[in-house]
Amino acid sequence: MKNSWPTKDSAVSRLQLDAKNPRLGRDPSTMSPRDIINHLFKHDKAGELAESIARGGYFSNEPLLAVKEGSKHVVVEGNRRLAALKGLIEPTLVDGPWAKKLARLAATMGGTDDIASVPVTTAPSRRDTDRQVASRHIGTPVLAWEAENRAGFILEKLAEGYTPEQLRTNLGFSDSDIQQARQTKAVTDIARAITLPNDVKEKISNPRAKVFSTIERVLVSTPGRKFFRLEPSIEHGIVGSTSKDSFAGAFARLVSDIALNKQSSRSLNTADEIEAYLNTYPDSITPKKGGAFTPREFRSKTAATAAPITTSPPTRSKSPYRSVVPRSFKITVAQDKLIDIRAELIRLDRKKFPNAGAFLLRAFFEIAAVDHLCRTGELPPLIAKLRQERRLIGETPTLRQMIDLLKKHAKQRLPAHLADSVEKAINYNKTAPFTISDLHSFVHQTNELPTERDILQFWKRIEPLMTLMLAPAPAPRAKKRAGGKP
Repeated sequence: MKNSWPTKDSAVSRLQLDAKNPRLGRDPSTMSPRDIINHLFKHDKAGELAESIARGGYFSNEPLLAVKEGSKHVVVEGNRRLAALKGLIEPTLVDGPWAKKLARLAATMGGTDDIASVPVTTAPSRRDTDRQVASRHIGTPVLAWEAENRAGFILEKLAEGYTPEQLRTNLGFSDSDIQQARQTKAVTDIARAITLPNDVKEKISNPRAKVFSTIERVLVSTPGRKFFRLEPSIEHGIVGSTSKDSFAGAFARLVSDIALNKQSSRSLNTADEIEAYLNTYPDSITPKKGGAFTPREFRSKTAATAAPITTSPPTRSKSPYRSVVPRSFKITVAQDKLIDIRAELIRLDRKKFPNAGAFLLRAFFEIAAVDHLCRTGELPPLIAKLRQERRLIGETPTLRQMIDLLKKHAKQRLPAHLADSVEKAINYNKTAPFTISDLHSFVHQTNELPTERDILQFWKRIEPLMTLMLAPAPAPRAKKRAGGKP
C-alpha cells in the first residue's frame, strides 16, 4: 500500500512536527512546535543531522512520511530531519548555542533555497503508518527509541484501540513487549512522582536518561522483587505487597544511587551483585510486609513533580512584523558578527526600543558594507586611495566614504525602481525624509530621536541593498585577451 501513497515536494515551512512523536516523552500535548524542535535538538541529535545536511546536502531518496489531520500536514516519520531543516531555514527557532551554529551552517550552504521544499509521502491515515514507524525504530540503523519511548508508543496504540492481537500481527509486538511497556511506564511514573533531591530529579527528567533500564533490572530481578515486595501485573505493570510509603523510601534510594552514578549497570549486573547492594540498605528504609499499592496511586502526583520539558513559550507570527529587521531577511555569507547582529535585530521590537534599534541597525549596515566590499575586492583599493589622500581614519573607510561604491553596485545589480529607493535612503541629504544622515546623527549627535516609523521606512528602502551585499559575491569576469577571446 505504501507504494500507492502520493509523494510530492512540500514546503518545509508548512509541514508540522508530530506532537505524538514517542521521542517527546511524557506529556507532549503541552509542547508548542518550537518546544518540539528544541527537544529534538537537545535530546535526539537533530543538530548532527543539520550538520550533515549542511555538509552534504539533503538526500531526497527517502521522503518524509506525513498524514493530513484537518488542515495540518503532520510528519509522523522523519521528525528529526524536519527539525534539522526548520532549524537551518530559521535558526532563531532553536534556543542556546545551536542558534548561532545553525546560522553559520546555513551561511556556508549559500542559503537554504535548496532545502525550502522536500519530498513528502502522504499516507491515508496515521494508523496506516504505524507498522512502518514501529519497524524503523526497533532494531534498525535509525536512531532507536529508548525503552520509555518504545513503551509510550505501545501504550498509545492500545489507547487508540489496537488489541493485543493486532499489536502482535500488525506491528510485531509480542505479549511480553506489551507487559514490558506497562512495567516501564510504571517504573518511570513512580520515579518521577516520589520525593527526590533536585539533582536526581533533573537527571531522570531527561527523556534520554540511561538510568531507567538499570532501575528496572533491579526491580524485576529475583532479589529485587523479594526486597521491594513487587509482583508483575498485566493491568498495572507491577504491584506492591507493601505500603506505598514504605516502598517509596527504598525506591528513592535506588533511583538516587543510579542517577548519581553511585551504582551502574556494571555494578548491578547479576543477581548476586543486586542482592549484595540491597543488603546495604538500613532497616529504616527496607520495605515492610503488609499493605499494597499500584503505580496509579503515584501518578496523581506525577504532573506536579515532573520537571518541565518545555523550553520557551510558543511564538506567534505577527503581521506586520514589529522587529527592526523581519525574520524573513536571511544572511547567506558566513560572517559571524553579521549573523549575531541579525539574530538580535529580528528580536528587537522597534517600537519598544527605537534607540537601540537605530544604533544596531546602523552598525549592521556599516559592517555589511565593509564585508561586501572586502569580498568583491574593492575595499583594498579604496583604503589605498584614502590613505594616499590622507583621508583614512583608522583601518577601514567610514560609511560615508563607502557610499558611492554601494550606490554603483545598486545601479548595476538591482532593478531601477529598487536602486532609486536605495539611493534615496543612503544619500547624505539632511533635507530628504529619513536617510542615512538621520541614522548617522542619532549615533554622533544629540538631536531628535528616531521613531518606530523612521526605522521601518529606512529598513524597507535599504533591504534590497542589504540582500545584495549579504549574498555571496559574484564570480569575477574573465578578462578578454587580444582577439576577443577570454
